[in-house]
Amino acid sequence: MADTTNDGAMQRGLAAADADNFEVAEAEFEQAVADDPTNARARYNLALAKQNLGDPEGAIMSYLRALRLDPKFVEAHINLGNLYGELGLEQEALDSMQHAIELEPDNANLYITIADSYRDLGLYDEAIEAYHNAIRLNPDNSLAQDSLDDVRERQREQTEMIDDLKANLDKDPADLTRYSDLVDAYLEAHRYEDADKMVQKMVQLEPSNPTTFETKAVYHETMGDIDAAADAWQKVTELEPNDSEAWEHLGTWREEQGRIEDAISAYRNAVKADPQTEGLQFSLAEILAEGEHYDEAAAIYVSLVERHKDARNEQDEEVLADAYTGLASTLNIKGDYQEALKIATDYAQRFPDQPEAAYERASALSALGRHEDAVEAYEQAIDGDPLNANAHADLAESYLAIGKKDKALEAAETAISLDPESPAAHETLAHVYVANGRQADAEAALAKAAALHANLDE
Repeated sequence: MADTTNDGAMQRGLAAADADNFEVAEAEFEQAVADDPTNARARYNLALAKQNLGDPEGAIMSYLRALRLDPKFVEAHINLGNLYGELGLEQEALDSMQHAIELEPDNANLYITIADSYRDLGLYDEAIEAYHNAIRLNPDNSLAQDSLDDVRERQREQTEMIDDLKANLDKDPADLTRYSDLVDAYLEAHRYEDADKMVQKMVQLEPSNPTTFETKAVYHETMGDIDAAADAWQKVTELEPNDSEAWEHLGTWREEQGRIEDAISAYRNAVKADPQTEGLQFSLAEILAEGEHYDEAAAIYVSLVERHKDARNEQDEEVLADAYTGLASTLNIKGDYQEALKIATDYAQRFPDQPEAAYERASALSALGRHEDAVEAYEQAIDGDPLNANAHADLAESYLAIGKKDKALEAAETAISLDPESPAAHETLAHVYVANGRQADAEAALAKAAALHANLDE
């Protein structure tokens, strides 16, 4: 860690970090942030301290806050990317490193990290190009060369597997599952044109076979074609009306299309076909709540709570916690805040360490005007789940309600750092700006929120 500021808390934090006393360093850097919330370096150092203390979520939040203050803070991009990689969040790691490479295009080590992420995502051609860039910048880099050799070997194995599947198909061209297996292999290899040709072949051979349309649906899902995927699953349900998984997939894509009532119908059929699978009941309850069928959704959650209230094993306890979350959330959305508070309080007593219990309780308290209590509950929720952007945004509103404008601004900025594409977070920030007399900033935040809403509606 290095810094040129003369700030006392910063200097004490740096000294503690150099002595590997990260508990003291964390406290000092938190003080430095409190002294100057706009200091990106202080937040970066705080992130490093949290990372060394084994608090990856707290570190991520602090890195993101530093980057909101200084988007060109290359070390923050790099450390955040490395942390994401350690957590197995390869796409997030890749995004962070790509930001970093834009700022340091001649950094060979960054290209290696980017290539590693591509490799873990199965994007071998992109990984090869990135390793080539690393070797071009540093020809003596044996790590890049070894990793490049590994990717080439993976490509060879992938090609061999596809060749084996082709040979298997040649032995029995009447077996439709062999075509389907080959489509899956082509998709994994990102050979989309080959996958499409094989799907079309299946349609020609077996136009009334459920496997044909299941495979077609998977292809369109991979390609991001929501309408085509939904149409394919619709066809599967027509051919196999008792296929609960097909109905579930259809419900998912109808919801993506914004066809909520059709999604509800699909999930009802999924539950009818397989009434014992509780995951389907959860899915039905969730879409019912989205469609404003609150009483029916709540009834499903109540049934699940009653069924598992005497849970004796971890699996049953997870189901019970999820049912409590769904029930409290549904009641909050419905506007039945007193009942939501009761359920969320029961939930918190049964599972005191569940951040969802604290969050739903906070939501009810806020709606009932008990903002001091809501702040405490939101803070508890954030302690358990620091990366919950909604909790930070809602906390900002509750801070505003009790006149803590500085804390409201910090919470709103954190919400946007965690989810910059959230219109609601930008609207909350606008409210905070208005309360702080920053009208021009409020108008800019509202304009950003409007633009994000428009993007979501497209």
